Amino acid sequence: RDRSAELFKAGAVAVAWVGDTRAQAVFEHWGHTYERGRYDLPGGPNLKVPASAPIIWLPASALSWAQQPGQQLVASLQVETFKYPSVNVLATIPGTDAQLKSQYVLFGTHQDHDGVREAVAGDSIYNGADDNATGCSAVLAIMRAFKQKPGRRSALFAFQGAEERGLLGSRYYSAHPIVGEKNIVAVLNAEMMGRNAPDSASLLGRQRPHRNSLDLVTTALAANQRGPQFKLDTLWDRADHPEGWFFRSDNLPYARLGIPALSYTTVLHPDYHTPRDERERINYPKLTKMTLWMYLTGWAVANRTEQPARDKDFKLER
Repeated sequence: RDRSAELFKAGAVAVAWVGDTRAQAVFEHWGHTYERGRYDLPGGPNLKVPASAPIIWLPASALSWAQQPGQQLVASLQVETFKYPSVNVLATIPGTDAQLKSQYVLFGTHQDHDGVREAVAGDSIYNGADDNATGCSAVLAIMRAFKQKPGRRSALFAFQGAEERGLLGSRYYSAHPIVGEKNIVAVLNAEMMGRNAPDSASLLGRQRPHRNSLDLVTTALAANQRGPQFKLDTLWDRADHPEGWFFRSDNLPYARLGIPALSYTTVLHPDYHTPRDERERINYPKLTKMTLWMYLTGWAVANRTEQPARDKDFKLER
């Protein structure tokens, strides 16, 4: 993209990129995403289509054709815009402490998936059992526990929409909260909590540069030792991890605001974003332990007098 901009600045009227074998493999793997268009909140940058010279991608097999003199490529481009509805479902449970009940622990998750898409082995229904019915189940269970016994601080529960289209629900809510940003003392996000090895899990936001509250991380690690005692994988939270998953879950918009934020996850698996992500593949005892871990963290934050301190030097890598 940057190189194309340089060429246009130098006077090019169009840019045609010819992929090599490696680039072609990447394009074939991810190219389908371009067929689905771009998504954003109203007025967002992804909805803007600037008037510019065309950038054309050609497969390696087209190189010999493109090198022949006099070749012409004729294309017609039509831009269409559609509005798709989505919702955030919110609930609050008031705290019991008169001094602390104006502060909230936010338990978040996303309640959308991919619906009906390309069939795989004759199955076109993308159920999203792990991604993210497990997260919704966890937050519902935590809500029930707080209803039965509220904490000193209030609890806020956010079932956010359109996560799969670019964190749209959490981006919208973090910009339009029903309680003030400074009143949210911590965000605990549930994202895919029921697969892979029974004794392993990951905590996104645990380490630099993604960590924005050592206090909250310490509380979460203590809750793990008190409860499920998972072996915590740290690779998925590294800045150099190829999946960049810290930036792909609903913890991100809150972390960007400086609110202490963590995501609880059992990470990706081969059935991710396929019709094979079905309930029969969920490890329910593990999901129960993940829910307990998240609850114990939130319960500790809701009841201690001091709120989690925010790291002053927090700065994301992008």
